[in-house]
Amino acid sequence: MNLDELKFWLVVGFQVVNAIASSGLWLYVRYGDRNQQIDRKFEAVEGKFDSRLDEQDRVIARLTGMIERAPTHNDLSKLYDKVNTTAQAVSQMSGEMKGINENLRLILSRIAERGMQ
Repeated sequence: MNLDELKFWLVVGFQVVNAIASSGLWLYVRYGDRNQQIDRKFEAVEGKFDSRLDEQDRVIARLTGMIERAPTHNDLSKLYDKVNTTAQAVSQMSGEMKGINENLRLILSRIAERGMQ
C-alpha cells in the first residue's frame, strides 16, 4: 500500500464515519428531540390547570360572598338575647296561665260544693 492508496482509504473512511455520524444526528433530531411534543403536552396540562384554577376562583368568590352575607357573632348574640327574652316571656305566661287555671278550678270546685248561691 502506497501513500496515495492510504490517503484514498482515509478519505473513504472519513466519509463513511461522516455519513454514519450525520445519519445518527438525523435520527436523534427526528426521533430523539421531543421538546416540541413535550411543549405541546405542557401547554395542554397548563390549559387544563388554568381552567381548574378558574373554576376554583369562581367557587372561592361565591363562598366569599356567602361568608360576607352570613350573620356575625354580634348578630348571633342579639338573636340569642331575643330568644332568651321570648323564652322568659313564654315561661312567665305559662306560670300565669297555671295560676289562672288553678283559680278557675278553685272557683268551679266552690260552685260545685255550694252551688250558685
